[in-house]
Formats: sequence, C-alpha cells, structure tokens
Amino acid sequence: MIVEENQASKEEIPELEKLVKEKVRLAKKLGITGENASQVKGYESTDDFKRIEEIDKRLWELVK
Repeated sequence: MIVEENQASKEEIPELEKLVKEKVRLAKKLGITGENASQVKGYESTDDFKRIEEIDKRLWELVK
C-alpha cells in the first residue's frame, strides 16, 4: 500500500541521517576525515572503524 511505503520511507530518512552523522563523528575521532586530519595509528583494527564498516553496509541497504 502507498501509505505503508511512504511511512517506511519517512522512517529510513532519520536512520540514514543518524548513521551518516555517526560515521562522520567516528571518522573524525579516528583522524581519517576532517580538517587537519591525522590518522590514529592502527585505526583499522579499532572497534570504531569496525562500526564505520557496519554503518557503510547499512547505508548501502538503505540507498540501493
């Protein structure tokens, strides 16, 4: 039903925005983005980086 599809779309947008904000925050924390970014040594093995990878997978699901 169209109403159900519209409701689902509205719910996905806040999730998308939330995920993007979280990803940017984590990337800045790890020094892999932002002004004067300086990568944290070994950032690829941190839980924060693993979370970024999880976010990427979910974002792909939302936008495909």
